[in-house]
Amino acid sequence: MSFEQARLDPYPNLKHVVSNLLEVWPQHSDYCEARFRDDPPGFMQRSNELAGLVIKLSGADLASYCGDYKWMCEEFLKEEFFFRREGRYRLSTFKEAFDDVYNKPEYMGRYVRGILISQLIWTPHARAFDFFRTHFLTGNAAGNNHLEIGPGHGLFLYFALQDPKMAHLEAWDVSQSSIAATKHALSALGVNRQIDLIEQDVLTSPPKPAFFDSAIISEVLEHLERPDLALQTLRQALRPGGRLFINVPINSPAPDHIYLWTTIEEFVGFVKAQGFEIENQQFLPVTGHSLERAIKKKLSISCILIARRPIVEA
Repeated sequence: MSFEQARLDPYPNLKHVVSNLLEVWPQHSDYCEARFRDDPPGFMQRSNELAGLVIKLSGADLASYCGDYKWMCEEFLKEEFFFRREGRYRLSTFKEAFDDVYNKPEYMGRYVRGILISQLIWTPHARAFDFFRTHFLTGNAAGNNHLEIGPGHGLFLYFALQDPKMAHLEAWDVSQSSIAATKHALSALGVNRQIDLIEQDVLTSPPKPAFFDSAIISEVLEHLERPDLALQTLRQALRPGGRLFINVPINSPAPDHIYLWTTIEEFVGFVKAQGFEIENQQFLPVTGHSLERAIKKKLSISCILIARRPIVEA
């Protein structure tokens, strides 16, 4: 152990994950030092709780998950080189993403495992998750009906399920295999509360209009050809005054990203154009960079918005 010996000793789950990662990828030490250098104790403690869930989900294969995280970062770097040369994402249609990524089980398996580790190791991922817990969930009222789009590894759902204010929880995905993976993840996390996991396309009309009090769509819109339709569906699914947590990275090339926003203002304007009001916002630059530098250099920035369906609509 080097820097993390002193920094992570009070946070044994985080220390365990980082130790395993640096065993696999010792060259990532400087990055990890930048990642954890300035985190306040409260955030570190919540990250330690999240790390405990990552350990549960990875089971005896944590080292393998860390290896897949290293592989994923290398895949992202290839996309970054293309983005810097061409000023656009390599792919632009869902069919291209399906052929290159989603229809390759081994590739997708490694990708999903790598993303799980990134929830702790990438500053924007970790802070976006924390913003959901500390600013979004805490703003919901009792008797809340909650919806998640693309639940994936189940971590956002897990914390929503712990909230006693939640009366009904539902999640949509277009893939039965993804739904099965989410069920498996929730089981591994020891969740026994009722949740409806439904095969439903967010690009089509909602089966329960004006039913939900809160919803989340995190790192999904950039994978869609028509993210405007997805937000319009969610506005219809929410009750007037209902709240939506949105997480979208701009200037963020990845093997399956197809829709590009290049500025914060462009993305915020896009959300407003779909009929939402902005309640709160946070903009998170890539690890090791200030927001000002990330804007100037067009580096990846995670745009976190808490939006509302207006109570009175025009």
